[in-house]
Amino acid sequence: MKPFGFALGALTGAAAVLLLNRQGTQRVRPIAKAAMKAAVMAYHEARVQGAELAEAAEDLFAEAKAEAVADIFAAAMAAAQTKAAQAKTETTSAATAKPESAAPAGEAPASRAAGESA
Repeated sequence: MKPFGFALGALTGAAAVLLLNRQGTQRVRPIAKAAMKAAVMAYHEARVQGAELAEAAEDLFAEAKAEAVADIFAAAMAAAQTKAAQAKTETTSAATAKPESAAPAGEAPASRAAGESA
């Protein structure tokens, strides 16, 4: 049960009892009406404050999520760049470290073949 629901019900019940009495109607009606109006205004203000709080929380969550996505993307890009740089250095080092004697068995190296034919 809502906390304001019980208080509003009790207030309405008390106001109804007082309003049903014909002599008390003229004296108590404006007081009961003001009390009910105050309760309705308080309920409305509580709803407005709750909506503003929820909106602020949603904004904060959206900002945090955007920052997290940016950080994750930056980390992924850095890892991809590192991996690409490693692959490039491995490719260039493998191409420069390949000796001439690594030619297939059926073929003679170019320098040796040129020397023998001359």
